[in-house]
Amino acid sequence: MNDNEIENGLEFKLSKSGRKLLAVFTPSSDKLDNLTVDMINRRIEKHGFSHLFISEFGLGELLSRYNSSTAEAFECEIGEQRDAKCEILVSDDKLKARMTITPNYGGKELTIGAIQKAIKDKEVTWGLVPVEQIDELLAKGVCTDVVIAEGLHPVDGIDAQFKSMMPDMHHERKPKIDENGMADYRELGDIPVVFKDSVVMQRTPPVEGKQGCDIYGEVIMPKVGADTPFSKDMTGVYINPDDENQLLSSVTGQPVAVPNGMTVSAILTLKTVDFSTGNIRFDGAVVIKGDVTEGMNVYALEDIVIEGSVINASVKSMGSLNIKGGVTGNSELFANADIQIKNGAQGSQDQTEEEKAQNTGKIVARNSVVIGFAENFHIEAGVDIVITKYAMNSQLMAGNKIFAGAKNGSKKSSIMGGSSSALMQIKAVIVGASSGIKTHLQVGLNPYMQKRLVEMKNDLVAKQSEEKDIKKILAFLDDHPEKSNEQTMAKLHRALSKLTIDIKATKLELQELMDSFSVIDNARVVVDRGVFIGTEVQIGNTFWKAEDNRGKSTFTLVRIGSPEIYVT
Repeated sequence: MNDNEIENGLEFKLSKSGRKLLAVFTPSSDKLDNLTVDMINRRIEKHGFSHLFISEFGLGELLSRYNSSTAEAFECEIGEQRDAKCEILVSDDKLKARMTITPNYGGKELTIGAIQKAIKDKEVTWGLVPVEQIDELLAKGVCTDVVIAEGLHPVDGIDAQFKSMMPDMHHERKPKIDENGMADYRELGDIPVVFKDSVVMQRTPPVEGKQGCDIYGEVIMPKVGADTPFSKDMTGVYINPDDENQLLSSVTGQPVAVPNGMTVSAILTLKTVDFSTGNIRFDGAVVIKGDVTEGMNVYALEDIVIEGSVINASVKSMGSLNIKGGVTGNSELFANADIQIKNGAQGSQDQTEEEKAQNTGKIVARNSVVIGFAENFHIEAGVDIVITKYAMNSQLMAGNKIFAGAKNGSKKSSIMGGSSSALMQIKAVIVGASSGIKTHLQVGLNPYMQKRLVEMKNDLVAKQSEEKDIKKILAFLDDHPEKSNEQTMAKLHRALSKLTIDIKATKLELQELMDSFSVIDNARVVVDRGVFIGTEVQIGNTFWKAEDNRGKSTFTLVRIGSPEIYVT
């Protein structure tokens, strides 16, 4: 190799140690105007240094300094000798070892002995590939993250399994989905029934796992399958005396799955609920063939089906509630799941404001409410409210969406008067009325949080008023000690101290609730046919009011500068 030739002021030579490649520039008259990487590589090859590792960073420095119009004499390192080497990396789970081989650049070759030593240094002893495979990698001279040892994964045991033997228990009672993907809230299916001594659940015992081994030769224990027994919290069932892994029903009734077991509740069937039956409280499902008459109460831990109507009565179900007739008067309904009312709810009319506050009929469902119509009723749903015909002068509150009116139905308004609040969307065919009655529609805020805020603020005002009254009494008694005694003063001070603590706690809870209160950006109100004058739309804290009648409309919130409602 020739390391002394100077061309265009540029010389390539080895360092004194013989391991570094240096580029030396001396100003000369034949200096190039634009030195390139290709030119440098040709020079390096010409001088016999191409077997060395060439640094891209070093080349960049050389080009920058050489091509400078004010270049002065300099020397920079652009390459070096490098020995071949191998690196062994072990995975965090100790189940794989990977090898990377870096080729040599004018340095020492890698040997099979060096690789074996690197493996030994890592203490890898189990699951190694054959030495011939390592020889093949060595012959290639380079590889990256190639697996050279692999442990054996343990096979975890399987927990005891519990399988319901009731066909109707394989699905939760939810609205039927039609071929178009639409939910039919009117078709929820029948309540399942199991007969006495029927098999209701089969238990499969746990399955043992298999041991594994890491690349260090250490045994890895598998997860043991849990030998979970049948639940102790079961009624209406017993364990088959001939098969300890099988549950049988001890009564005819409704099967209800519980964790690791089944409960069977007998169904109570009644012709009607009136004075002859008294109020009903039952720890199972209830089927009423006729009406629930005025003043009566019905409570069930499971589903309630009423084939007649509810007339100014109270019905509470910890399951679902299905009324095939209607609801009238100041009836109060509650269900821990869905409420379905085929006809509708007709509340009391022509009441004073005070009577309305005390006597309004109420329907509350933790899931959805599906109803034909609603007049002068308060309806709350944790999910959706679906009104197939119309709502008049009613208060509707849904944790998700409100749907009102059939798109291809009558031309009657689907929401007129009252107030409707939903978190995500209100969709109606026609809203308001030609009379201009005020009809309030609100989306974008959680109506339950909003209700809680109002309740807390009212509670705070009441407590602060009470605190003020007690302070006035204490001030009066301080001025007229002859009208007081020690016992009265102590009682008043205790009451004041408790109120002060309660007010502070209420303020803190109120502030926390307000901090978490936010507007849903994609909330909207959709009206398919028309919006009458007097309709008011609220999205979050932004309002829009209909000053004249308009047709099909969609209301969304636009945040450009200050929020405003955009109508299309």
